[in-house]
Amino acid sequence: MGGRVIRLGRRGHKRQRVDVRPSYAGREVDVVGEVRNEAADDGVEIVVLSGEHDLGTVPRVKEALGGAATNGKAILVDLSSATFVDSSILGALLEARRTAVDGGRGFAVACSGEAEPVRRVLEVTGLADELPVHPTREAALAALDAQEPS
Repeated sequence: MGGRVIRLGRRGHKRQRVDVRPSYAGREVDVVGEVRNEAADDGVEIVVLSGEHDLGTVPRVKEALGGAATNGKAILVDLSSATFVDSSILGALLEARRTAVDGGRGFAVACSGEAEPVRRVLEVTGLADELPVHPTREAALAALDAQEPS
């Protein structure tokens, strides 16, 4: 492909050059989703994804999940404001869950009815049970409390 730049994504959205993998280096992809970390009062690190998440946002999602994993707290990923996730995001969630479980920490996902397309993806792939996914942030926090050793 020589020096050509391939642009991926939808028109009208912000474009950002990201290095995803060596084979994708230099490609431009849309970055339309937001990622933020929040600390809950009960020692749980919350990672909130809102908007659309795909190959363009996976580096930020992994960074947020990695940051949450390094503090030794349980991790809750809130997808209630997400409108789309692709397989790269599902892979990042599975990797974060594996890291949390290997470290003896809790891991849960919240995905409300407002994020129905995301919930359907999780159900069709079988990840709704695997992660596990809860209908609200409060239900996910309660599940994490139940996971803590007495």
